[in-house]
Amino acid sequence: MSFLSMQLRTRLGEILLAFTLIVFVWLLQTDFLNRISLTGLTCNLPLTFTIIWAAVFGSPLGRLTPENVRDMPLAQIAFYQALTGSLSGTLVGATFAALYGSVLPIYPVSYPVIGWLTGYFNLQRMSQGALMTIPLVLFASVLAEFITAGQLSILGRVGVINHFMIIALPESILNALIAPIIYVPMRRWYEFRSSLVGAAIE
Repeated sequence: MSFLSMQLRTRLGEILLAFTLIVFVWLLQTDFLNRISLTGLTCNLPLTFTIIWAAVFGSPLGRLTPENVRDMPLAQIAFYQALTGSLSGTLVGATFAALYGSVLPIYPVSYPVIGWLTGYFNLQRMSQGALMTIPLVLFASVLAEFITAGQLSILGRVGVINHFMIIALPESILNALIAPIIYVPMRRWYEFRSSLVGAAIE
């Protein structure tokens, strides 16, 4: 029973930490980073945070082994792969999207989608995870901006795609450059939390 209460306390602490970090990142973006721009471009800290969060905390499900792939039917493999995204990344992205919904005329579905998808690229076990965040954030940021631009163009916004072409890559490069700075403390926290949970189980 004490293990359950310890597990519950750990989970509630993680949720509180995630919510606090989301609020901090949102305030940092809106009150500070939006006022500092390089030739009209700013990094998108909430998107970068969502991507890194999903890549660090990833999916709780393990990877399929070659034996699993050989023995399982195709439909079961596809279903399992669909479940291996990051639920916590989706929730963090959905929260940021809700906050952006007060600023944009749409709910940017790209945030929860990217939060889910980047859970596939689990960086927990990679020794060079900080370097791997750069291409991951670059690609995921471009994809997220493309999805948002598509949403806006469906709503009839004129020139969104041209604006996307001009802004998406430079903004994604800025996001990728700050990614290791976010990744390192988040990875340290993940390792610290894992060691505490492992000690509690023993």
